Amino acid sequence: MTGMRSSMSITANTLPRRCVTPYRESVDVLKVYVERNAMRGWLTDLRRQGKIALVLFPYDGRTPGGVQLATPSTWLTADMTIPISDMVESTKLEQIRKIIRRKNEKKIMAPAGLIGEETEGDARHLDSAYKSACRAFLTTDKQDILQHAAELESVLGFRLFHPDEDHDRFLAFINA
Repeated sequence: MTGMRSSMSITANTLPRRCVTPYRESVDVLKVYVERNAMRGWLTDLRRQGKIALVLFPYDGRTPGGVQLATPSTWLTADMTIPISDMVESTKLEQIRKIIRRKNEKKIMAPAGLIGEETEGDARHLDSAYKSACRAFLTTDKQDILQHAAELESVLGFRLFHPDEDHDRFLAFINA
């Protein structure tokens, strides 16, 4: 096929425009990372109004229209369609892991570092949001993410919100 690369590698030049990061809209648009279970209709409304750009984890299945894929962090499975060369963690990933790791969580030494069996996915979500230059992160995960919000916000430079409990606080944040 004309214009197709001979390798199966997906790069910013071969992805659809809505998948390319960093976000190429107005500088006034606030990038908001949303975990799938935190997606709400009112967030989609804010995106349609041009107030926010929604960013989603690139490993969680189908991406809804109008939502941008986050820059990937590291990953450990063989079933990813993103090239390994694109999955490089930020300098913050190890700090994130230490902050959210549960006290008695089983830890595994892997090529990607010392990972917690139950919190590694959360660490990758947070790292992807950081790498994607998001200003806010919405999650329903109170145990592993939101209970550490103050420390994570200090390290990562973005704000954390629960989509239901922090709705008004989030709206105040994006309108500030």
